[in-house]
Order: sequence, then C-alpha cells, then structure tokens
Amino acid sequence: MIATQQALIDKGAEYLGDLIAWSINAETRLSETTLKLAAEQVNLDFSYLPEIPNKLSAFKNARTKTQTQLSNHNLLIRQISNNGLLVYGFVLENKNEKDKKLRYNQLASYSFDKSNETTNWNREDWSQENESLIDMARTTFDKWYRWSQEITSKEIRAMLTEFVKKAGVPFRKRGGTYFVARSYRLELTAFRELLPLIHRENNIRWMPIAGIGDMDIIARQSLEKEVQSMSHYLDELLDPQKVSETKGSTLKNQLKVYREVEDKTKMLSELLQFRSDALTDKLAKLRQRCLNVLDEIATTPVVESPEDSLPQVEEIISEPEETNSIETSLAETTDENPDNLFDLGF
Repeated sequence: MIATQQALIDKGAEYLGDLIAWSINAETRLSETTLKLAAEQVNLDFSYLPEIPNKLSAFKNARTKTQTQLSNHNLLIRQISNNGLLVYGFVLENKNEKDKKLRYNQLASYSFDKSNETTNWNREDWSQENESLIDMARTTFDKWYRWSQEITSKEIRAMLTEFVKKAGVPFRKRGGTYFVARSYRLELTAFRELLPLIHRENNIRWMPIAGIGDMDIIARQSLEKEVQSMSHYLDELLDPQKVSETKGSTLKNQLKVYREVEDKTKMLSELLQFRSDALTDKLAKLRQRCLNVLDEIATTPVVESPEDSLPQVEEIISEPEETNSIETSLAETTDENPDNLFDLGF
C-alpha cells in the first residue's frame, strides 16, 4: 500500500501528508544530554523535546524507591524538614524482644536545597557495625535519584503526542494512528531517525497519502471531523453560561488554546481548501475576551507593570489569517521499502 500511494504521488496526484504509527520500547531510558545529542544529529528542533523531570520530584521519588528496596533491613527514611531544605533522615529501627520496645538510631541525613537544587549527604553514625548499611543506603538513593531524572518511554510518547496534536489529527477515536500534514514532513523525518537512536526497538512507521482514491476520502473525513471538534470546543469555551470570568491561570490556558486552534485551523484550511470563517470568528471572540482581561489587569495595581505583560501577550495572540487556497506543489519522492506494509487496523 505504501508503494501504491507513493506511485500515485509520483504520477502527479496531490500529496496530502503521511499516516503514521509509532512503537516505543518500555525500556527506553536516557539522559537529557544524550537526547539532545541525538536530536542535534537528526536536526530536530529542541523545542520538540520533552520536559525534563523535575529534580525535586526526582529526589522525592528516590526516597520512595529506596525505602521499598531497603525495608527488609529495618531502615526507615523519614522526612525531617521541608522548609527551604527538604531533609530526610535515615533511621535504623531496633526491636528489643525482652523489654518489648523499639529504639531508633539516626544513621544519616540527605537534604535537597530547593533554591539551587543541590543535595548534601551527612553521615551521623560512624560505627563500623552500620557502615555497610549506610553505604548501601546512599548508593541506592543516588541510583534512584539519577534514574528519576532520566527521560523514559513515558516522556518520549508524550513528546510524539504533543507533535501530532500540532501537526495532524488522529485517524482512530482512541489514537494510535495519526495523519500528519505535509508541511511537517521534515520534522516527521527527524522523529523517524531519532527514535531508533535512543533505543534500537523504537520506530515510526509512515505511509504517504495521495489525494485520490479511498485513502484520500478517509483522510479528508478525519480532517473534517477535527474541524467540527474544534468548532464545538470553541463553542463550549465561549459559552457565557459556563464561563463567567477569565483570569489568572484560566487566561493562560485560553491563550494556549487560541494559539493551538489558530495553527491547526491554518493547516486544515490548506489541506481541505475550505474558508475558515466560522472558526476564525470564534477565535476572534476568544482573542477579544483575553484582551479584555488584559485591559482589566492593566488598570489594576499588580506587582508586574502593564507595560511588561501586555506586549508579551499581544505577540502571542496575533490576528488569525485566512487561507483560501491549497499549495499545488507536489512533495519530492521519498525512499520507502515496498515490503514495509503499514497496518491500518481497519
């Protein structure tokens, strides 16, 4: 099917985009440095890379993992402080069967400075009796702290999901197979080269879609459903019965919605050759609502001056442009393996 679609494009059929599906191995794990080196190698913009796990969250996660792993040694990890410094105490629990009492001995403490994200290990018990246990505790904690900061298959999947949210639409109701617009072919190529670099079993399968035949019909139907979905979403967002005010974090979320829908409207209007008047009008209303809130903020005494905040948001919410025609140039022929069958799942 891949060869058939490419042959149609080579003969002059319109190239719409690509149908893709990916497979990410659960063992995928790498550092931020390694991922950036791989992205640089395939010319993928760093803006597409996933957010790196938070160090504070990684420190907390390391505590949980270490506690589980060392629980059979009667070692407890207890929080001592969380005011500027997050401090954990490593406490050895001793059970006395004779007097039926529990006694505790703090062996060490580990702190995380939230201001500069540095850690400090402090050993408090220097007896040879507990030396091996103390070394084991620190080694285990450091291992999990390092692992908790690494990028895993979860972040890689999230990265690809964010990409297709911007560049295309799902072909299936529950996702799994996506249509990516032709204007994102370079990024898609970079992702396809990146995944096996970070784990040999990762891959993206893709199939070009020609603007003719059954695949063309399926693709356009999927795109039209996305237009209807966005229109309905904007209706919900603009419903005065459901939204009384737009302030604070709500404003930030709506500005994000504005940008995402504006970009996707342009992409869909190019592929479907439709005038996006309806969506453009709704986007304009959303934009005006956000500007009204900004005017209100500008006239209210706040820590940040209006001159600092207003231009930044004006830059974010530029006027949406209407696209009335579709690009007529055809994509260049790509090298595809004719034996690599693409399972659509229909």
